[in-house]
Amino acid sequence: MDLRIFDVEHGQCSYIVTSTNRHVLIDAGHNATTNWRPSTYLPRLGTTHLDQLIISNFDEDHASDLHNLVRSVSIGTLTKNPSVSAGDLRNLKELGGIGNGISALADMMARYTTSVRGTIDYGDFKASYFWNKYPWDFEDENNLSLVTIIESNGYKICFPGDMKVAGWEQLLKRDAFRHAMAGVNILIASHHGRRNGCSERVFSETGLFPFFTVISDSGKEYATQETVAWYRARCRGFNLDGKTRRVLTTRRDGRIRIQTVPGACYVSVF
Repeated sequence: MDLRIFDVEHGQCSYIVTSTNRHVLIDAGHNATTNWRPSTYLPRLGTTHLDQLIISNFDEDHASDLHNLVRSVSIGTLTKNPSVSAGDLRNLKELGGIGNGISALADMMARYTTSVRGTIDYGDFKASYFWNKYPWDFEDENNLSLVTIIESNGYKICFPGDMKVAGWEQLLKRDAFRHAMAGVNILIASHHGRRNGCSERVFSETGLFPFFTVISDSGKEYATQETVAWYRARCRGFNLDGKTRRVLTTRRDGRIRIQTVPGACYVSVF
């Protein structure tokens, strides 16, 4: 599996190619400073079809290029928090306003309503999904994030969207979630590393002890850099270019590439 986490400033966009040449995109944020966009990047690679689009959070920074993306590539399956409908999403955004990306997502959600037929062979990619239910558990977008845990060649990577502490603690009531989090090797920091996404209980009650954490962020904003030490103290570390690293950030390191093969995981920045 080949996973690339892009620098989309205070947003999220990651691209996966599996051993069976399946293509998965997690979120569709873009970089407003450089104008890097998945809608232009993927076609330049020759990718015209995504087997799966995973949306981890219902805020614009996770979908800001989606309205362009749907015009440049076809999308087989849309995966998001299933308890939120297209109408629910528009209602959630009614007060704060709805951006082009989230509007495109709501349109997709209204269309992608049938089950996928047949089995798609993703090879060395398997994903488990966990979410809180709307409106019973929460009525805010962040705690309705979709937590995706990817398994590939014995390694597990967690994409939690913008889950906040209250949402984490609700999920901890589920044995399946606790078991899944215990084996995570690479953690993508919730809410771009903001303090309100840092749950001590997720670590202490599951035994979570990843090699490193990735923070997708830009300049100092919403106190994202203030949690680097917090995450560093909760990671075991790995060797990158001769240095022990426990936290990587798109702000400092740029694009982050994670490749898994049977029995090994390779990390690089570019």
